[in-house]
Amino acid sequence: MLLIGIADSGKRGRVWGELAPTQVPDSTRLHPLERVLGQAGRIRPAMPESSPFEYVLGSGDGELARLARQQAVWSDQTEAWLDLLHLEPGATVLDAGCGPGEVLARLAGRVGPDGCLVGIDDSARWIEVAGARAAAEGWPRTELLHGRLEECAPKGDLDGRFDGIFCRWVLSFPPDPGALVQRFAEWLRPGGRLVVVDYNHEGVSLFPRSEGFAAVIRATRAWYESMGGSTFVAGDLPRHLRAAGLDLVEQLPVVRSGRPGSAVWNWAEEFFMGHSHSMEEAGLLTGAEGERFRTEWSERRADPDACFYSPIVVGFAAVKPRREP
Repeated sequence: MLLIGIADSGKRGRVWGELAPTQVPDSTRLHPLERVLGQAGRIRPAMPESSPFEYVLGSGDGELARLARQQAVWSDQTEAWLDLLHLEPGATVLDAGCGPGEVLARLAGRVGPDGCLVGIDDSARWIEVAGARAAAEGWPRTELLHGRLEECAPKGDLDGRFDGIFCRWVLSFPPDPGALVQRFAEWLRPGGRLVVVDYNHEGVSLFPRSEGFAAVIRATRAWYESMGGSTFVAGDLPRHLRAAGLDLVEQLPVVRSGRPGSAVWNWAEEFFMGHSHSMEEAGLLTGAEGERFRTEWSERRADPDACFYSPIVVGFAAVKPRREP
């Protein structure tokens, strides 16, 4: 059986519904989260329906497909980052900013049938998709909370609960990542591990060089900054971890590169080509710059010797010290 829930902003904590995999309804007439929870209880999200803090890149079918392809590109490295959690069977682990459940699916095998998975995300659509996947694939006990990480649980509600917390490509979005790291530290049990994966945006490049691509990279960084985030958050994470009382034990930096037609190239093309119009609409990229980028990218796609290099992505592993006896 799967225990799938949603954060409750009231004093009662959380509302949980217990469903067997075959009991997950599929009616499009229901609220997305009711499709996961069924008739188990009244749904009170931690975040109002009108909240502006929905996943900034959207939660449509196109983004769902893009995230699945992104996971394929970074799958082997994600397993290496997950190794840093040192999870044992029966562990309780949180995927902070779980999206549609790509990482939760991998954590399920690591904690085993006696473990517990918890996912938190501010997109109702991603919670819906992850819940349906949990039921279909028979994950262990699973709790899914819809809400912002900063607000999804009353203070103290999750303190000391987790053996491990994983947070990938999330801390580049909020304006105060240090506050979230502090919250994660409180949620860990003594001896528990936090693994954070995020960007140092230096190094992202396209060869042969492209002025249009340089403009899109400038606009991408400004896009994050306009929402209070930073594509260089990895540079500040050691300071945030120390301030939260965690011991940084490992850093794993990685860069991916690929030529036209490779999985890495296609991942980059899908993101930059797909979002360049949004950057224009936001006033971060001129129409001429956007057109030049798309033209030059297409020219390089036809060049078998062209190459794309990803930003530097760094995985940090930190441990919460055990209490003195």
